[in-house]
Amino acid sequence: MTASMQAARTFAGRAVGAVQGRSARVQGTRLGGTPSLRRAVTRGLRATPSLSAATQRFLDDAGFAIPVIKGPMYPGSNPELVAAVSAAGGLGVVQPISLTHLYGHDFREGLQLIKRLTDKPFGVNFTILENAKYKRQMDEWMHIAADEGVKFFLASLGKPDSIVAFAREKCIKVYHDAHTPRVAQKVAAAGVDGLICLNDSMGGQTGNRSAATFAKELQDLGIDLPLIQAGAIADGADLRTALDLGYAGASVGTRFLATHEAQVTESYKAAIVAASSTDIVWTNKLAGTNSSVIKTDQIASGGFRVNAVVAWLLRNPYTKTLTRTLMLKKAMETYKKAALDE
Repeated sequence: MTASMQAARTFAGRAVGAVQGRSARVQGTRLGGTPSLRRAVTRGLRATPSLSAATQRFLDDAGFAIPVIKGPMYPGSNPELVAAVSAAGGLGVVQPISLTHLYGHDFREGLQLIKRLTDKPFGVNFTILENAKYKRQMDEWMHIAADEGVKFFLASLGKPDSIVAFAREKCIKVYHDAHTPRVAQKVAAAGVDGLICLNDSMGGQTGNRSAATFAKELQDLGIDLPLIQAGAIADGADLRTALDLGYAGASVGTRFLATHEAQVTESYKAAIVAASSTDIVWTNKLAGTNSSVIKTDQIASGGFRVNAVVAWLLRNPYTKTLTRTLMLKKAMETYKKAALDE
């Protein structure tokens, strides 16, 4: 058994809805949650006497059984992984750019493949960028997702007003990323149904405060929405801690990349399993905002922060959108090479 397989089984055995059992790689074969996984999840949740009203609201919003979202990662949105998480009782979420650009699926056909693999619900993530061409593409993707029966959208960055307006007409729930109390208040006022609360322990684009601090700040503001902890969730014990802090559930990313169904290289999975907290660094060279990544020679080259010129371009209201878009495009190519090339 490889290190990544062992990590996946440990994750499932500790009661977070990770995938285990047979692989989902055979296209067209519908997946079912394995009995052993169901028992493991049940044991994990028994540590909490009953589900909170917020957790039940979260589960009802998306129609799933276990309060765990597979975060919309790039890489990490291949249909087999999304379907496996949903089949196991959690909520798989598709990142459209990852599905189409990285894994080569037509968007509609990719969603249809997930539906062939599982009859359980799944969600779609929309990253909001102020780019006219991308906005047209996102609008097309939203209509396709609605046509295919998706009932859960997860929005990232930007103002979610247009997504919320579209979703309301289609009876689709919208959750939105927030990394500060100020952002949380703004997106809550826009009418979203829940918040994905990014803390300083998550991988990829990260928050800047601990899960406990963020929960307390949002509770003090009286935001009456399900709060989902994103970051610092590696097993069932971490999920129980999140629920005890008042979160309605958890968004889990990195841990799912070390599973059988994740279509990344074995060396990529092995690096995740082998990494410790001392190997993690923050950099703003990938997307213009802080990202939490494993320190490599490539990441460390030239330092972890953008130079003074790029920093100015990111601050300038006339250049920040284009600068971030170009940085994201370059970062996606870097991620693609790292994830798929041995």
